[in-house]
Amino acid sequence: MKEHLALTVAWPAPLRRLVLEGRRALLRGDRAAADHWFTEALAVEPNIPEAHVGLSLARRPGPDYRAWLARLHIALKPGVYVEIGVEAGRTFGLVQADTLAIGIDPAADVPRLPVKGQVYRVTSEEFFASVLPTLPAALQQATQRIDLAFIDGDHCFASALHDFIALEARMTPGGVIVLHDTWPLSQHTAQPERATGFYTGDVWKLVPCLRALRPDLQILTLAAPPTGLTVVTGLDRTSRVLQQRQAAVLAAYADLPYSAAVEQQLALTANTDAALEPLLAWHTQCCGRAASVGETMSMRASVDGFDAGPERSRHPAGAAAPNGAQMPPPLDQAGVLPSRSLPTQDTGS
Repeated sequence: MKEHLALTVAWPAPLRRLVLEGRRALLRGDRAAADHWFTEALAVEPNIPEAHVGLSLARRPGPDYRAWLARLHIALKPGVYVEIGVEAGRTFGLVQADTLAIGIDPAADVPRLPVKGQVYRVTSEEFFASVLPTLPAALQQATQRIDLAFIDGDHCFASALHDFIALEARMTPGGVIVLHDTWPLSQHTAQPERATGFYTGDVWKLVPCLRALRPDLQILTLAAPPTGLTVVTGLDRTSRVLQQRQAAVLAAYADLPYSAAVEQQLALTANTDAALEPLLAWHTQCCGRAASVGETMSMRASVDGFDAGPERSRHPAGAAAPNGAQMPPPLDQAGVLPSRSLPTQDTGS
């Protein structure tokens, strides 16, 4: 990610100095100083993408989201993979040779496809509604047994919710859906309407939404730069809860601002090699395999950089997650959006 620290705009000298000081601090490993300089720059001009990237690296050490996706591909060995939001193929290219990969993005520009990869230049809504029914029978059947899916589309909560609903109905037992941009760097970059070059949109709303309405799901958000990565398993392709309440959910979450109270509902997990242990344990159980320590350790051993420590069992709501992080309890299910759990006032971020 440090390649994104290069200055792309001829900023005025004072701003340029602040960003360069932050970059130098990062390069020498002084994350506190880097945080200071990038924060100073953004206080003067809130739309400096290089400063936002630098700030995320200063505050969020460890593997970035692409590194985690690569680990998931190696550990899970998906037979069928779907990616929504392909762009130039930087994550689509992580697919293993034996995986059937389907990419969906109206503006996709992938110079080199995976061995068994196909890209459809349409929106995800168009793909599921119009394109999928016209595909060859074998490919249609493949899309009914998706093992791993990655949602990284237009940064819009409504789109992410639609995509999650469409994908879950086609996932295999033990399937995993991954969501990008679920841990915003700030409230300013987390708004539905884009105001900055560095931008997560309001995709993050999907996490508290799922935790409120689908407590059956197993959810963790990796504290990975630049903007988090949420991993969801325990999926139920027969569930219609989200589909039936879709309009009400969108209305309820429309005006919810990002805040410290919301951040507490993201199921954040420390960005360390052990972070995926709960996921791998649940993947094993959902696939109907024996959840033996040896099997799960062998899965992790194939992933570069994983710590092959003892296996952990499921982390129930409120229990200790890896490295002491807390898995917050699910929100109150009495309503679509329990206001007492998620106050709408801005409490900072």
